[in-house]
Amino acid sequence: MLLHDVGGLASSTSPLLSLARGEERLLQDFLSSAPAPLAQMEESLTRALSSSLTRALSSSCVEAKTAGVVAVMEECIAQEDGEGLEAVVSRIISEDGNASRQLMVAFARRLGPHLKKSEALEGAALAALRLMGSQQAAFEEADGLLRHSLFDSYVAEGSFGEAARTLSGLNVDRKSEAEKAGLYVKVAETFLEEDESVEAEGFVNRASSLMHFVSTDDWALQLRYRVTLARTLDARRKFLEAAVSYYELSQARHEEISTDDLVALLAKAVTCALLGPAGPQRTRILSTLSKDERVNAAMAPSQDYASHATVLSKMCAGQLVSPKTDVAAFEATLLPHHKALLPDGLTIPERATIQHNMVALSHVYDNVYFDEVGRLLDIQPAKAMQVAARMIADGRLDATIDQVDAALIFAPTGPPGGLNTANFDRDVALICTDVNAVYDKVDAILNADSPLSNL
Repeated sequence: MLLHDVGGLASSTSPLLSLARGEERLLQDFLSSAPAPLAQMEESLTRALSSSLTRALSSSCVEAKTAGVVAVMEECIAQEDGEGLEAVVSRIISEDGNASRQLMVAFARRLGPHLKKSEALEGAALAALRLMGSQQAAFEEADGLLRHSLFDSYVAEGSFGEAARTLSGLNVDRKSEAEKAGLYVKVAETFLEEDESVEAEGFVNRASSLMHFVSTDDWALQLRYRVTLARTLDARRKFLEAAVSYYELSQARHEEISTDDLVALLAKAVTCALLGPAGPQRTRILSTLSKDERVNAAMAPSQDYASHATVLSKMCAGQLVSPKTDVAAFEATLLPHHKALLPDGLTIPERATIQHNMVALSHVYDNVYFDEVGRLLDIQPAKAMQVAARMIADGRLDATIDQVDAALIFAPTGPPGGLNTANFDRDVALICTDVNAVYDKVDAILNADSPLSNL
């Protein structure tokens, strides 16, 4: 045992070689205020470990040096002595290059499995990363082992943000492009667990530029990247882009992906499409989703997704959607970031519903007072005018506002008689083509009946 000669070592006059100056002062303050027997015990223990470490590091035999230092490490780990471990690391790093690298790898391997059990040992691991910081390339293996161990420890605690930041500090200079892509996807996934979408987006963008280096045989990484990209777009409220990504994923065919998972991805696509801003792109996406047979076959009968199918069906048909019935059931299935409050005082589902209903009104009315709009949409007339003005400015509603009469005037689809002026040139061209075709046929018939045709 390392402590078999504690009494003799306690009388040694050697300095506390394992402690930095600031730590030495803190320890001395503590010892001076502690009861005499306890102070002597702590001082003896520190001196014993320090002397053992000094003897081990001074050995000319590599095996003896490694065994001695490892014994000190294990003693500190057993006692959960974070400060002692930090002192050990400081001494190791000051040794010659190759020996110190081997010892730090041994340190990382022995400390890693114990991090989940003690905050003091987690602190020692962080201190080791800090001490190796300026020489990270030299201690690359030890740095990587410690970061992966800390990552696992933080994930087990539910500290996903800290886990992602720790893993993102890995040195990637010697990694292949495919390995970098895998690392960035893993970091982005972990940031998303903490709803840190901005950081996740940065790492997804890094992975995007490297995914073409990943083999098509590595379908698991390809799938993880695509799911992470869709989740990031969703978290960043880029709902229409997320809807397209989720829908593409829901059509994946692989034996490892269950049908239930594909339906869940389809439901996410529907969710994002319903929450997206009104406009032609959203209309096209909703139309595509409504034509998918799985909506009626799998989602409509499901207790989890029935509200998705109901709202999707009404929106595709251009019907008014009731906020109190249809949307309330749908909103109960949403994640917190889907229900965020926007600067205009509306939640995301409220804004999406009002915008859809505003477009639906344009199919029924030529013009309507905002008092009536407010009554139909169950909102204040002033809020209805505010939403309409924003939609008109963004090009998502073809209408004008009469502020004098507080009325909304929708643009006509065409003049009386039904001719759509937007397609006027195309219609004229089609008519001319048909007339030319008729002329050619008549000319052919006349020439066939002419006496000259037999000459």
